[in-house]
Amino acid sequence: MKTQILKGLLIRWNDDKGFGFLRPDASHVDMVTLHGPASDQEIFIHISVLKHMSRRPKVGDTIFFLIETKLDSKLNAIQAYIEGVEANTDNVKDNKPYLGNGNSKIPISSSAVIARLLIIAVLLIGGSLIYQMFTDSNTTEDVHRAQ
Repeated sequence: MKTQILKGLLIRWNDDKGFGFLRPDASHVDMVTLHGPASDQEIFIHISVLKHMSRRPKVGDTIFFLIETKLDSKLNAIQAYIEGVEANTDNVKDNKPYLGNGNSKIPISSSAVIARLLIIAVLLIGGSLIYQMFTDSNTTEDVHRAQ
């Protein structure tokens, strides 16, 4: 599935709460969401997806973004930026992978991944050995019963 960057207009913004709504450009009529053409939708946008920008958004800003459909079928803007506004590299954290569905804020390190893989390996080997011991003891009992 091809990811399409959308262009939209910020039609409402609550600066105190840090969220607003975008209206995708009419040129996106061919992109269909669960609720119909993207150009007919209002897309939720949170300040957290614009924290790398050098200023906060204002109503009337043109914003480029990707759409994420939440489990409740609501549409959220992600990976957004404001047209004509420079990114503020001071606010950008290093891009570490995150555990979870994208909403999680638990960074994972390579040592944590290795530790989890080792635990899984130990559990698999232990389970395999127990299974093998169980099947071997049943086979021995079956042989004794047959005699």
